[in-house]
Amino acid sequence: MKVDVKKKVRIIHKAMDSIRKSEKTLHTISFYRIADELNMPFGELTEFFLNIEDIFLNEQKRVNQKLEIFIEEGLDAAKTANDYKELLENLTTEFINHLPDHADLVLSAAFYLPKCIEERQRAKKYYRTVFRKIIKRGWPGKIDTVLERQTDLLLLSAYGLYEYCAKSGKRERKAIQKDFVNMINLHLQDRLFF
Repeated sequence: MKVDVKKKVRIIHKAMDSIRKSEKTLHTISFYRIADELNMPFGELTEFFLNIEDIFLNEQKRVNQKLEIFIEEGLDAAKTANDYKELLENLTTEFINHLPDHADLVLSAAFYLPKCIEERQRAKKYYRTVFRKIIKRGWPGKIDTVLERQTDLLLLSAYGLYEYCAKSGKRERKAIQKDFVNMINLHLQDRLFF
């Protein structure tokens, strides 16, 4: 079955608008009302999503999948330390570009909706693994304890960047991304102490 992407996107935007405009919680949004506001039969809406949690999980996975494809392609292409450094820098740009306007709502759901918590944990494990690989090859010569600490700090910083950008406008996101890349580069240059 071919997915009608336009309808799917309309459903997502309507659900996010409903939450934002009515200041309701995720659990009080009515799928029947969303279907009615979209002039869509309820059964058609449930062909895409069964509940609000599925909408948030979809948005969370959509960003993660795009970033993971970008990372895997970058890792396959990287040959030199500079390639790995560029991959990390370009990854932050890619991240900023893929964040939806409703990233703040998606972020908040990632902390308490069960499927979203599970996806967040899966993604963190994945990002930790690839960050370690990028640091090891982009800034070679680190001892294992330093590599582990820097990997953890990069992961923590990346999720801090996500939290900041989720609540910021696109212009602010781009400005902080440049500062973030500079900070990370300085941090990762230290081979022994950080």
